Amino acid sequence: MKIVHIITRFIRGGADENTLYSCNGQAALGHDVYLLYGRENHVDILNRLHPDVKPICVQSLVRQISPLNDFRALLDIHFHLSRISPDIVHTHTSKAGFVGRVAAKTSRSPIIIHGVHILPFLNVKPLQKLAYLACEKILSPLTDAFVDVSAGMKKECLAKQIGKDNNHFVIPSGMDVNLFRNAKPITLTELKNAAPEPVMGWANARLILMVAAFEERKRQLEFLEVFVRIVRANPEACLVLAGSGPLESAIATKIETLGLTGHVRIIGFRSDIARWIKTAQFCILSSEREGLPRVVVQYALGGKPIIATDLPGIDFIVQNNVTGYRVKSVAEMEAPIHHLLNDSGASMQLETGISNVDLSPWSISHMNEKLEELYVSLWSRKIGIRRMDFRNPATALK
Repeated sequence: MKIVHIITRFIRGGADENTLYSCNGQAALGHDVYLLYGRENHVDILNRLHPDVKPICVQSLVRQISPLNDFRALLDIHFHLSRISPDIVHTHTSKAGFVGRVAAKTSRSPIIIHGVHILPFLNVKPLQKLAYLACEKILSPLTDAFVDVSAGMKKECLAKQIGKDNNHFVIPSGMDVNLFRNAKPITLTELKNAAPEPVMGWANARLILMVAAFEERKRQLEFLEVFVRIVRANPEACLVLAGSGPLESAIATKIETLGLTGHVRIIGFRSDIARWIKTAQFCILSSEREGLPRVVVQYALGGKPIIATDLPGIDFIVQNNVTGYRVKSVAEMEAPIHHLLNDSGASMQLETGISNVDLSPWSISHMNEKLEELYVSLWSRKIGIRRMDFRNPATALK
């Protein structure tokens, strides 16, 4: 099959890695795969694409709402799709989902799929919510299938009458599960080389890890206000912020302003994040809106208790008093953090609970197998009949 994936940004976020592994898996099966991505991109993730994937940068495709750029992006994507003439167009993220699906329709692409990694109408201002909902409802009839990263995403869509039950498919976002399961903790020497020692020293620090892009919806700035109170009661607490993004300077300034310089460390984007998860006492996430965040699954694969704000679908991983704690607001994260810092038995109990959660659906192979089944089903129904032997991928789709 000839497949085109479209994503707004191709940096190092969760949706980006999902798209990377989808493209690579489909190219490995012998499909003709193209990737259209916007002007925000990172060479690291581009270099990880399968050699047979054909990347195309669409400079007009930007994350911010920009009527002129958005119209240009629509025309540019329409041009590329008309030239490529794909069997399947699979869009990812909100902006690419809007302009990509319209362009796929106008270019007469026979199969249009949208990946629901996040829902733009959740936890936003009323006027934004109305606008985003209107866009999604307009696009819904153009969409042959929705691929939801969690059951929560599907539930929210159906509640708002976006798509129907029979064209929503929950396919967890694939990752290298063994990398996170088998990672070794960071040694004391490596910690000292990675970042300046906190006031209590790395040997005595109680390490709390948050892995998240430095963006407004991740709410690191808001959490730092809470962390001030945590440090007053637990001077050995050390917050490690892993990530990068536009708010990095503001976060660094906030740390200094709040007097947290000796208790918070920014370590940037890390290729060895699985090892940092293994090193932490527990892991946290303060996001305002997301699908089921990949990093929460990665926390669980690392066997660590999780404290996170409640998000659609996150309850499968973060089960209260079993694997961690879900809270309604950033302020409510304070109590369970105090609890885990002061009760080692509670942490051990939660680690046991995490070990009993079946995380195999988040493997890359599982995701690609389910995507293949969906693609073949749609192709057979809308274009023709093909056979698939999953026992021997080398002979697939010949």
